[in-house]
Amino acid sequence: MDQGRQVFAVDLLERYAAKGRGVITCMAAGNDVIVLGTSKDIDLSAGQPGEQSIHRVFVDLGGSHCISTIVGSGGADTFYTHAKWTKPRILSRLNGLVVNAVAWNRQQITEDEKDKREKYIKPLFELAELPEAILGLQMETTILSNGTRYYVMAVIPTRLYSFTGIGSLETVFASYLDRAVHFMELPGEIPNSELHFFIKQRRAVHFAGLSGAGIYHGGLTFGAQHSSPNGDENFVENKAFLDYTKLSNGAEVVKPSSMAVSEFHFCFFSGIRLRCVVISTHVVFLLLMVSIGSVMNSVTSVLVVNRISEQIIEELQFEQASDSSSRGIIGQCSDASAGLFYAYDQNSIFQVSVNDEGQGMWKVYLDMKEYAAALANSRDLLQRDQVYLVQAEAAFTSRDFLRAASFYAKVNSIFLDIVLFMYFVCYLKTLILH
Repeated sequence: MDQGRQVFAVDLLERYAAKGRGVITCMAAGNDVIVLGTSKDIDLSAGQPGEQSIHRVFVDLGGSHCISTIVGSGGADTFYTHAKWTKPRILSRLNGLVVNAVAWNRQQITEDEKDKREKYIKPLFELAELPEAILGLQMETTILSNGTRYYVMAVIPTRLYSFTGIGSLETVFASYLDRAVHFMELPGEIPNSELHFFIKQRRAVHFAGLSGAGIYHGGLTFGAQHSSPNGDENFVENKAFLDYTKLSNGAEVVKPSSMAVSEFHFCFFSGIRLRCVVISTHVVFLLLMVSIGSVMNSVTSVLVVNRISEQIIEELQFEQASDSSSRGIIGQCSDASAGLFYAYDQNSIFQVSVNDEGQGMWKVYLDMKEYAAALANSRDLLQRDQVYLVQAEAAFTSRDFLRAASFYAKVNSIFLDIVLFMYFVCYLKTLILH
């Protein structure tokens, strides 16, 4: 592995993306399709009169379907549009409601746009326990022999909820009228909690929730046999919590304002640059921190943090134009289909690309003595040999000579020498015992 190879790169995609329509307010991406929301000159030929701004935009994984919510002095309106349409259609049954989160059913959504009628919008469930808005929503489905199982996660600033059941979405949520909703308390206080699934081959494989004290994350397994038909937690494995204090290195702890998730890293946006400790592994979280300074161009730092070792390993930077430096980076989004991240300020779009981020994962696991994972992430014979050697040396140190011999025998480069050496050791051991 080339230790000096740069894995993450930041590039300016477009400097003045709003093109005279005010400033950028939000952004979403899917399948190389980017949708921007702006603050003025919004012409949707429908909705509330008066000054308006796009509050949120949502794009499905295939880049064909888009939902947007516009807020203004006259209230809020939500629109749906297809990639092949020239005009969006208002979702009249959502009039007055501010949409903060959308979950796409990736297994059933299609690119069909022939039926342009609004089919139906039906309330399914209301979380009335706490007066807090749902800020993140994700769902996954799996086909079983007895029907379709749905798994839904929702996050508010203080809790992460999960719902699951077999049948339709209506029957799943109706079942929670008679049973308690499973939730996880999220520590700390934060006004902008988020929830993300990492999608690999159209299937969610892990999740991450942004809280006031850290990141709650874990793996997701669907379609397997579970101990309880209603056991929400049985879908979650290898749960972990990344405390922000582990990244502060003695400095003041800063709560991120936003987050994105990929296979091996997170992207955090915050208001202060954290100190950086450089190491040589590259399977990571990405932390985007806005540095403080009164200069012509405001520099934003991208801190690369290994999510297994929880160590900051790299710092990237990109520059903002002076007319955007007052607010810094205001948001981010990811394109799961293309494997890209995007960050944006009021005027510009930046692209964060990843080149083989998992190349050093075997060494991370090896240093943590997780040998099975190290072997699973090894790329060649040399890396596997190093894993076997470390295991053999550990067994030899503990005087488990037969186990050490079995590991030494798996090492290709020194097989004959090791076999003879271990034979000699065992022979000496026999002489000593007798």
